[in-house]
Order: sequence, then structure tokens, then C-alpha cells
Amino acid sequence: HRQRTHSEKMLLRQNKIFYGWFVVIGAVLVSFGVAGGQFSFGVFLKPMTAEFGWSRGTLSLAFGTTFMISGLLRPLAGYLADRYSPKIAVLSGVAVMGTMLLFTPFIQNLAQLFVIFAIMSIGITLGTGPIMTKVISAWFYTRRGLTMGLVSGASSFGAMVLVPSTSAFLVLGDWKQGYWFLGVLLLALVLPVGYMLIRNRPGEVGMEPYGGSSEGPGSDRESAVQRQTLFGRDAGFREAVTSPLFAKLTLGYFV
Repeated sequence: HRQRTHSEKMLLRQNKIFYGWFVVIGAVLVSFGVAGGQFSFGVFLKPMTAEFGWSRGTLSLAFGTTFMISGLLRPLAGYLADRYSPKIAVLSGVAVMGTMLLFTPFIQNLAQLFVIFAIMSIGITLGTGPIMTKVISAWFYTRRGLTMGLVSGASSFGAMVLVPSTSAFLVLGDWKQGYWFLGVLLLALVLPVGYMLIRNRPGEVGMEPYGGSSEGPGSDRESAVQRQTLFGRDAGFREAVTSPLFAKLTLGYFV
């Protein structure tokens, strides 16, 4: 096992393509599937109200529960990313969401739907947001804007692709097949590809972050002063929340 791991590290170091770009591909796919699945909920509104006789307001509240709980759990997701493996947290989120999507067609009442969506919101929280940011930041000291933009943009692209794709299942079949489609997509495609590609940090495969050393890729684009700044220490919790930068970021996201 040790020899195989060492061989894998040597192969990755010899690869001309920086492995961090494969991590980005895995993160993009996760954001695509999780966010796309979440934003597809709206297409189920009409067929589910017709079958169960629920009001649109009540069903919309159930859908909205996932967004509300997901937002409240974001700080917890950030803590888990710092305390444990970000990769395990992200893939656990994908597994939880995919499983709940497969269970949704078997609901019999509104209470079951609320419970499933509440659990699903945990998966959405873990599969998007701060954990992905931590993974990408660990791999890229330069090109962070580009890589984070790709991962963030994948959420919108997922909605653009998966909403009409799910609608097609509703037109050709019924709403249950639409949920199964989303669940299988996450469990059979996003989860295994994410497992194969995502790594928590370059050190796991014996590499440096992009732009992280004078010998690493992209380092010719930054000065020694910039490099020293990028290697600065992480701020503590109290120091971070009292900093002007934190206030500016919070205000920007709130607006």
C-alpha cells in the first residue's frame, strides 16, 4: 500500500498538467450536481400539488426549507471543513442529497416531505459553499479568482442544464422519475468522480500549491513579496470576525 501511494505521488509530480486542475474539475462537477438539483425543485411544484392536493404555498414552504436550513448551517460547514477532511464532508453532502432525492418519490404525507427536505439541506450545505472554497484555496495561491469563479459558475450552469433536463422527465414520465434522475446523477456520477479527483491539499500527493514556490507552476507570475503574503498564517475566529475585511465580505454577500 505504501509503495502504491509513493508511486502515485511520483506520477502526479511528473504529470505536466498541474493536478489542482483535476481537483477543480471534481469541484465543478459537485457544484453542478448539487446546486442544479436544488434549483430543480420548482419544476415539481405543479405535478406534486396535483397528486397530493397540497396548496402551492405549503409545498413552496417545504422547498424553501432547504434554502433556509442550508443558510443557517453554513457556519457549521465551515467548522467541519477546518476540523475534519473537506473531501469527506463534501462527498458526504453529495451522498446525503442523492439518497434523499431517491427517497422523495416514496413520501405519503407532507410531514415526510419536510423531514426529507430538512435532511437534504444538510447535504446541500456540505456539497456547496465554504468547503469548496477551502479546497480550491489550498490548491491555488495564484489563479484563485479563476478557479473559484469556475466552481461558483458551475452552480448556475447546473441550474441551467438540470432544470430543463428534469422537466423533460416530467413531460415524458412523471415527477417521481425526475427525482430518481437527480438522485442517480449524484450517486452514480458526481460522487465517484468527486472521490477520484478531489484531494484536500497538495501535500497529500507531494505537491506544492499553484504559485506556492519558486519552482511550482505559475510562480513566474508573482513576486517574492506577493508569495510571502500568500503564505501568511490563518487568522483565528475572533480575529477574523472583527477584521474590516470580514465586515466587507459579509455586507457584500448580504446585499
